[in-house]
Amino acid sequence: MITKLVIRNFKKIREQTYLFTDFDLLVGQNNSGKSTVLQALAIWQFCVDEFHRSQRKGSRGIQIVLPNFTALPVPEFNLLWTDRTDRRYPSQKGAKKQEYIYIEIEVSWKDSVGNETEFGVLMRYQTPQSIYAIPKGGWKRFTELDEKSNLPRIVYVPPFSGIEPSEMWYDDGIVRKNVGKAQPGSVIRNLLFRVVDQNVADDEIPSKKSVSNENSEWKEIRSKIRDWFGVELLPPQYQKRISTEIKVAYKAENNREFDIIAGGSGFHQIITLLAFIYGYSGVTTILFDEPDAHLHVNLQRIILNYLKTRTNVQFIIATHAEEFIKGVDNQTIISVLSAKPRRIDSKPAVITALTEIENMVVVHACESPFILYVEGEDDERLLNSWATILEKTQLLKKYYIQKMGGSSKEVMRTFADRHYSGLKQIIPEVKRVILFDYDTDAAFHPEPGNEVLYEWNRKNIENYLLIPDIWKTAILEKMNLKEEDLISQGITSIVDSFFMEENLTLPLKSTWKEVKANVFCVVDGKKILFENEDSLFQRIKAKSDLIINRESLSKCMTENEIHYDIVTFFSKLEHLI
Repeated sequence: MITKLVIRNFKKIREQTYLFTDFDLLVGQNNSGKSTVLQALAIWQFCVDEFHRSQRKGSRGIQIVLPNFTALPVPEFNLLWTDRTDRRYPSQKGAKKQEYIYIEIEVSWKDSVGNETEFGVLMRYQTPQSIYAIPKGGWKRFTELDEKSNLPRIVYVPPFSGIEPSEMWYDDGIVRKNVGKAQPGSVIRNLLFRVVDQNVADDEIPSKKSVSNENSEWKEIRSKIRDWFGVELLPPQYQKRISTEIKVAYKAENNREFDIIAGGSGFHQIITLLAFIYGYSGVTTILFDEPDAHLHVNLQRIILNYLKTRTNVQFIIATHAEEFIKGVDNQTIISVLSAKPRRIDSKPAVITALTEIENMVVVHACESPFILYVEGEDDERLLNSWATILEKTQLLKKYYIQKMGGSSKEVMRTFADRHYSGLKQIIPEVKRVILFDYDTDAAFHPEPGNEVLYEWNRKNIENYLLIPDIWKTAILEKMNLKEEDLISQGITSIVDSFFMEENLTLPLKSTWKEVKANVFCVVDGKKILFENEDSLFQRIKAKSDLIINRESLSKCMTENEIHYDIVTFFSKLEHLI
């Protein structure tokens, strides 16, 4: 069983260490590095196989050319190096000296009696088409391990790629090459044939009888396919030195036979997994890359439970399937969401990170780890306008603005907590601010001085638009008129009448920036300004067809018309940074 993997200078990984148990899930979003870990192990196994075949001695490595590199598909070798940088040029005594940067893949494992051993592989770049693979510790070290048969045997299963219409018999080298090219479906019949070929003579065509009676592995595969899909998988048909193709079919309920290509994608995925489990002999570790793909959630649960029962082999599985995560214990999950491997504390937080956190949030938080939760889109528009007027635009841009949906404060706070816990799985250092309307006295209210929660002192954010002058300015700008024009006076008078009716005039010796009259805190600005049938918005629209929205109003405000509550809020954002 592999217990530890150390990777240096490989793809996105400069240096990381992974600790494994006998069954582990690697979870993360797309492009988070799950496959990179599996590919490193696949390269280690490829190099070990090449060392075994070469039977070299001394200290030099072996050259590997790109067409023979069957570990994974890559158009040129320098793509394997972090930042595509394969050497450095440090200065020594005023002169630059060339130093190679080696990809290092070190694997530690426990043998059958529990002894822990390690062996590493170094790779040195030569050209886009060739590299050198070098046994770390020298050939003598490798030979000792190889002769004792003390090396683990790893099989990498890339994501399912579809089954070919037909398939010739291939030797092991071609099988490895196709798997390395991420085309496991192109050799599925070969792997199935290897299962039945274990107990069949070279000149014999495998028969249903001989297989079911003599080969427990094939019997297991057939049994599971029958249980899960209700069809009978027939033994692969191939006679060495005579046949041109391997035939694999299944028998449906009506006793009609169909080639396996007639099955659905979930059927193909399952027989691919089973073929890799049973089609290789002497395997100690199987690496599955997204085995959940194409599977209904019920099948995901079934295959996960099945893999967990296979205690004679180690499984390391890259996935972002919710059912896989739910189906194992926390200590089984290695999260690479934050680009650093760690055992998780909370499955719900990980599931949230995988299912609810959008890539835009992650990209922004990687550059600037701050997030601002607001109730809705109107809040974002108003804040952007006020930030422009207060010259706080660059400050606000440091925050990703996430809408909470505008439900009750309790529901929105629950959403923000869940979303933030998921985001922290990806960006542990991210900080947040949550912005609420006041609503009513009976609603939830944060304690004074709360560093995370901020609440307007007015019923809702629209109450900061209860300023007649900004409505008049917005009307004049829409109509492209001046205040003294008679046409504009007929419409702007609607504004004066409205504010007089609602008793929302500015008290004596007060300014809009500092006014604290209770009426501005209890009135529902959202309704009386925009939502009611006789709202100011509707009165202006009925008179002139003008659409005066929140954003156009906020853009018309001057710095002296922006209330201290708003200024204080931006100060809070600044303090957090």
